[in-house]
Amino acid sequence: MKRIFTSLMNHSYLPSWMVLFCDLAIFSISFIFSYLLSQNISGHFLDMNLIFLQMLTGVPFFYLAYYMLQPHRGIIRHSTTQDAAIIILAHLIITMGLMTVSLLGHVFANKFAIPYSIVLIHYFISVLIMISFRFSIKFIFYYLSVLPGEVHKVLIFGAGNKGQITREVIEKDRSLGIKLIGFIDDNWQLQNKILGGLPVYSEEKAFEMIIGSEKVKEIIIAINHDKISNDRRRQIINLCLEKHIKVSDVPDTSLWIDGSLSVKQIKEIQIEDLLGRDPIVLNKDRIAQGLYRQTILVTGAAGSIGSELIRQILNFHPGQIILVDQAESALFDLQTEIKDKLNGLNTIFVIGSVTDKFRMRKIFQKYRPEVVFHAAAYKHVPLMEIQPYEAIKCNIGGIKVMADLSVEFGVDKFVMVSTDKAVNPTNVMGATKRICEIYVQSLSQIPDMKTHFITTRFGNVLGSNGSVIPLFKKQISKGGPITVTHRNITRYFMTIPEACQLVLEAGFMGKGGEIFLFDMGQPVQIYDLAEKMILLSGLTPHKDIKIEISGLRPGEKLYEELLASAEDTLPSFHNKILIGKIRHYNYNDQNLKVTELLNSITRENDESLVARMKDLVPEFISNNSVFESLDKQDKDASSNGPHRKIKLPSGIIASKSDFFA
Repeated sequence: MKRIFTSLMNHSYLPSWMVLFCDLAIFSISFIFSYLLSQNISGHFLDMNLIFLQMLTGVPFFYLAYYMLQPHRGIIRHSTTQDAAIIILAHLIITMGLMTVSLLGHVFANKFAIPYSIVLIHYFISVLIMISFRFSIKFIFYYLSVLPGEVHKVLIFGAGNKGQITREVIEKDRSLGIKLIGFIDDNWQLQNKILGGLPVYSEEKAFEMIIGSEKVKEIIIAINHDKISNDRRRQIINLCLEKHIKVSDVPDTSLWIDGSLSVKQIKEIQIEDLLGRDPIVLNKDRIAQGLYRQTILVTGAAGSIGSELIRQILNFHPGQIILVDQAESALFDLQTEIKDKLNGLNTIFVIGSVTDKFRMRKIFQKYRPEVVFHAAAYKHVPLMEIQPYEAIKCNIGGIKVMADLSVEFGVDKFVMVSTDKAVNPTNVMGATKRICEIYVQSLSQIPDMKTHFITTRFGNVLGSNGSVIPLFKKQISKGGPITVTHRNITRYFMTIPEACQLVLEAGFMGKGGEIFLFDMGQPVQIYDLAEKMILLSGLTPHKDIKIEISGLRPGEKLYEELLASAEDTLPSFHNKILIGKIRHYNYNDQNLKVTELLNSITRENDESLVARMKDLVPEFISNNSVFESLDKQDKDASSNGPHRKIKLPSGIIASKSDFFA
């Protein structure tokens, strides 16, 4: 029987003419009942013919009100307080009409002189019954349309307007099998109250009593992001994870489709929501002045950072953009993605390597870029640790080509994207990026240098190609195990859009030569991250999905730093950006060293190349790597003399002074 009712209710709606008929019946019965109630009070005899005649005088006003406001066209099972308000307003029109009839009756025809008390009693009784009728139908539909065994109990965190709208959207779609248990709200004035038939709980009561006793399976956070800090959101999510409860989030109202919320827009919380911080406020005027109608060149344009830079740059109306990447398929995908956003903007997609000086020179000659964002680089630590040739060629060779051409062709601004792995590097990749930083800083210190060289340094970006979060998601989808290299390994995290926003801000904040460090928040333990990702998937760590310790990879260290110990910081105009005070470098010395290193990659073995890098970056101490032996050699050699020893392919040992005197 219940299944038949559910099927009928899900596929049928009461016709509006039938609702109109029911409302007319309620109007008529209420009028008669008002007289009966009056008789019980006064004891007067009732003339039913006269009552029926007086009631008929109100019918035209009834139809007028319903024609104007159409309260009968609402779907009863989805009735809201707005529908109740329309009924109240419609009855005000009817009551005014009856009052007019009564007033005229007192003057011209006494039999139409309806007592004013009857008109008022009728108003309240009729409104009450009509609203009760609608909400009773809604109540019956709500509780009978959920089939046994399909109930999914849910609490809504946030009893404000957004929470109420979320409730209405959920109740409209009974196929979800959701039973709302109530609201949770921090507002003490709402706690322990009943809101639309649902109780409002405090956080303490909800998590300590209600969730367990009612077997709640999910909490939906329905609070606009500008009304709650990220710290508070993380606290709520962590509480849910501790209780093994699914957490979902309602998007901000600005993201609703056509201004209304859909059930499909309520999404499960992602791990990025636990790692994010309060929104960054940009100085858009400064960025706009730097990009407006300028010719912008972005290298590594198809990568995680490069592609997001492109998306954000498009908002500032540049003159033209040159997108350079050696990955053909990835660049094609980006071209397909942004073509609808270009609005006639002159956009050039270039397949090419930043290490190809001939190719890059042609691009500079043809397009004359005014601003260069250099995001092209190899970044995977374990891969680069066993392939120093590629790391040096791409990272160091690429920066030298692009920086030198920027000087030659008078580029106004050159912004390099660096990494926290460049600080006290323990691997080849980090050392190459530190050499890149040193080289562009030495260029910026040339007297009367017109090109402003800016370096931006930040940690891991969430969701970038090959980063830990996509890897963990893939491992969870396969049933585990999740592999973590060390129990205590920590990393800084930042979202890709957030990182790119700060790159743009820093790029037009600097005057040249600075290294800008981004506020990465608190470091995250990767082991804890793995556990939370498993919980967010609705699974139990160490039971449903195992976590295995695989050991540190070549070149990997337990924690990253944003600033070397020899550096200090200064505040900038942005509270999320610091300026690193870096020691000065002589361009001629650095150019000679970098050139020699690049010339050596085709004639020296990996060990010799890494030894040269260690000479360029004294703080480069290998960790968990085959190149640790070079540090031991250097330590042994230091007791015999002041110079680091470099082992050439021939086996001859030469000192630093032999090469760079």
